[in-house]
Amino acid sequence: MQQTESEPVMMLSRWAAGVTPADTGSLMPRAAEAFADTLACMHAGCDDAAVLAALTAARAAEGPGRAPVYGHDVTLSPAGAALVNATAAHALDYDDNFAPGITHASAVLVPALSALCSTRTISGARLLSAYTVGLELHARISSAVNPDHYGKGWHATSTVGTIGTAGAAAWLLGLDAYGIARAMSLGFSQAAGSKLQFGSDAKPLHAGLAARAAVLSALLAEAGLGAQPEFMTGPWGFVSLYGGTASMDLGGLGSRWALAADGLMVKRFPCCAASHKALDAAEILHQQGIAPDHIAQIAVHMPELLARNLRFDTPVTGAEGRFSLSYPMAALLTDGELTLRHFSGEGFATAPYAALMQKIRRIPFDPGSAGVHAPYRIEVSLTSGKTISIIRGQLCGAGDLPLSAAQMGAKIHDCLAYSGRQDAAGLFTRIAGLAGSVDAGALLSPETSGSWVQAAT
Repeated sequence: MQQTESEPVMMLSRWAAGVTPADTGSLMPRAAEAFADTLACMHAGCDDAAVLAALTAARAAEGPGRAPVYGHDVTLSPAGAALVNATAAHALDYDDNFAPGITHASAVLVPALSALCSTRTISGARLLSAYTVGLELHARISSAVNPDHYGKGWHATSTVGTIGTAGAAAWLLGLDAYGIARAMSLGFSQAAGSKLQFGSDAKPLHAGLAARAAVLSALLAEAGLGAQPEFMTGPWGFVSLYGGTASMDLGGLGSRWALAADGLMVKRFPCCAASHKALDAAEILHQQGIAPDHIAQIAVHMPELLARNLRFDTPVTGAEGRFSLSYPMAALLTDGELTLRHFSGEGFATAPYAALMQKIRRIPFDPGSAGVHAPYRIEVSLTSGKTISIIRGQLCGAGDLPLSAAQMGAKIHDCLAYSGRQDAAGLFTRIAGLAGSVDAGALLSPETSGSWVQAAT
């Protein structure tokens, strides 16, 4: 499909409307893995302060319904459940990253799409296809504004994520091309969120607000509400208002899927992804027997855009600790692991990590065309006078280095153990059968007893 400058949104929407579950069949196992990872993160975050506040507000503002709130014996309207579940998915920053969108795509897509399955019977294959279409919409919308948009301070999860997920939700509901375009346009009218909120409760709420807006936008479009379909271009369009200089990339639609070509960055560590290449290096150092008291200094050379995300050098809360470089590196070098419990409680800048944290520095550089994908260089000066240099270009959990089944199982266990929701383990067994389920909502229900096990025809 060739790019058309005058109507990029309709071109994208017409492509999306023509996608069938058969077109995404080979990608369904990857999509199901993303559902498992995101649902684990929802359970881990279900008791976070931001989530409990969102739940209280959603009960008052959104009202009851049939959509489950994971980790709580509560059901809400689809928009209300999407708000709370997406906030939970992103609360502990353990959810995946999607590089083409510069979004926490799954934290918005999975809660929004699964909430809609509570209102009608939708097959698992259709749900997984909607997720795959949604990733593609995130990538294509992002191509017109990023990295400038993200660099200006916008939190793309709650801008690009709102728009792309609204389109995916509209596709899930069976809307035509014009309906998908209107849903995304209505998402544009609700897209907001600054990176200023990183390190605060409002940061995970951005994912919740994006998921809620996506559900509402799709339902409004289904109800016939009108909106300008070509919202990307023009003086008051998304690109000119939100920062960007490029045209939307519409090349390879249907032949090059972002989920296959780019994949997801599934996190091993429960903190901002900007730190993970450095954390991979810290793990290597620990495995080599480099003790904290042998370290004189660590300089992490990283893209300036990402270095700014890790601005809390002496965090005092778990939320700040997740957006620190010095704290998680010091914890991993000291303890040999980094789990959810490292970000709970208090004393982040105290012993046994305080002395080592003072030795870790961020050294930002201009990555040029490599952008956020540029390799990190970690320079370690030892007290002996020896220097160790580690280059990390690829992340474990991304691209050609996916998490192993054992690593993914350990993550799910960590999430359920942290929240005390081990009784939800059966849900993750059922997800393996999601593509063959005739009723995705029943399969994903916390109260499912087994009636969902019936292959789709």
